[in-house]
Amino acid sequence: MNTYSVMFGGEAGYGVMSAGMMVARAASRNSLWSMVVNEYPSLIKGGLNTCMARLGAEPLAAHEESFQFLGALSQQAFDQNYSKVRTDGIVLYDCEAVKTPEVQGDAPGIWIGLPLLQKLPGDAAKVMGNSALLGAFCALSGFPRAAILQVMNDEFKKESVREQNKAIFEAAFKEAADKCCPASGLFGLPMAASQEPKMLLNGNDALAMGAIQGGCRFCAGYPMTPGSSVLVYMADQGARYGVVFKQAEDEIAAVNMLIGASYAGVRSLASTSGGGFALMVEALGFAAQAELPIVLVNAQRGGPSTGMPTRTAQADLLFTTFASQGEFPRFVLAPGDVDECFYETARLFDLTERFQVPGLILTDKYLADSSVSRPFFTTPLEPQVEAGRASEEWLAAQQPYLRYSEAAGSEAPPRAVPGQKGGAYIATSYTHSDDGFYSSGDKEYAAREPETAVAGLDRWYEKLPAMEAAADGLKQYGPDEAELTLFVWGSTKGAALETMELAKQEGLTVNVLQVLYVAPFPVQALLKTLPRVKKSLLIEGNKTAQLGFLLRGHLGYAVDESYLKYDSRAFTPSQILARIKEVLG
Repeated sequence: MNTYSVMFGGEAGYGVMSAGMMVARAASRNSLWSMVVNEYPSLIKGGLNTCMARLGAEPLAAHEESFQFLGALSQQAFDQNYSKVRTDGIVLYDCEAVKTPEVQGDAPGIWIGLPLLQKLPGDAAKVMGNSALLGAFCALSGFPRAAILQVMNDEFKKESVREQNKAIFEAAFKEAADKCCPASGLFGLPMAASQEPKMLLNGNDALAMGAIQGGCRFCAGYPMTPGSSVLVYMADQGARYGVVFKQAEDEIAAVNMLIGASYAGVRSLASTSGGGFALMVEALGFAAQAELPIVLVNAQRGGPSTGMPTRTAQADLLFTTFASQGEFPRFVLAPGDVDECFYETARLFDLTERFQVPGLILTDKYLADSSVSRPFFTTPLEPQVEAGRASEEWLAAQQPYLRYSEAAGSEAPPRAVPGQKGGAYIATSYTHSDDGFYSSGDKEYAAREPETAVAGLDRWYEKLPAMEAAADGLKQYGPDEAELTLFVWGSTKGAALETMELAKQEGLTVNVLQVLYVAPFPVQALLKTLPRVKKSLLIEGNKTAQLGFLLRGHLGYAVDESYLKYDSRAFTPSQILARIKEVLG
């Protein structure tokens, strides 16, 4: 795949992420495809922020750790990244902020120092240094200057700010062009005005849009990186679609607000990370016991405890799949790209409504925070089903209304919402009878308590086969049979799919099995697929091979080899390809 990657780095507050996004937007508007990966510490100022924009003539779903251009505004940005520049690449650095090491002669790329920050006008904030960085980047790499200026016209709404940034851009462009004209590391991808408009969005934005598509009309939460931007999107955009947003005092309050909204018949969403999800677990059991559908997002980050708030991981798989007091069925969706964040989130709201169980979405910092360009979603903004709702005609014929009756004959008993005539019932966190009633002091109830407990659990788990079939939780990519099958879940999908194509170019036959729904686990689909697997390689971003644990537990299947990465960074195609070559010899 022919791609061009640029990385900008500097302290927080220098606007390096905005610079990378402007390059990606300019490329996306001019027939190319973009992917943007941000890395940043848990700091407001200082530290090291980096933004890598990868551009290509085909859609992108993964990044690589080497790049053709590095723009460094700080010593740390330079020191940690100059060795990743390709041998024919360009290293641009601020000549006052960066002291280059003695190894320049043996280091990769052409090194060019310019006073990017020192020549800013007196009233220009340091954040405007990114405009100088962009000007020098265009001059040295040959990236179309007009494309960046067009994005600036849209980026800066205030005319005085826009003109000041454009002046800084032009001054840096001229100085860089006058000083050096590199013969290598040049941007060579063809650009032309796009015929089809594209979005540039990250997984959290797509997920929030999918929730609205799925009929979500209430969202509550307490900010926790990297799940917070779902809440930000809903707070900023939700009201246009009838969504009520509430920032709660903590995660416990948020999830209980969701339960109240669901009891009132409103589809509801909360977003958090592992620590916040831990606080929600008791109420998750309440939602399951009362059979009230809610959707919770756990955007994983490095742990345990506070861990690494702004880094990626895939270590919450088992925790999310089994989190509960007692046992109950649930859906656990692990989307692998922005399309699945949108479409599967929308579908999950329908599934939770139909089966009246909680739905959990397991993403991670890499998927949540990385942006890709793609065409606009085309699905109409309307929920697809209202399964499980009791009509007033049905209620009139079913008096007294037994909310949790086994006799309903459906995948879940029809439920009423407040205000429906004849639909009053008790929603409790206690194990209860078919009318929702619980009282250990009631002799009649106490006498049949064992039977009530068994009947309730049996009724829940009788739904499991239908839930598994409806989820359709296994996806296969590539040929039906291959020398090696990659088992993946979540954000590793993108790197695995690109690796599959790279392997093909080297004469290796590889296919990919993606577990999209971790619960209910796709046992039936895997039973049909596993006999065709000749050799397997498990790829996960955790230490303990958690998907491998589920494969053994549900199917008795042990993968042949594993590639486990738990260094707080995402997989790249070249890393996976190297491991494939080791496995296949």
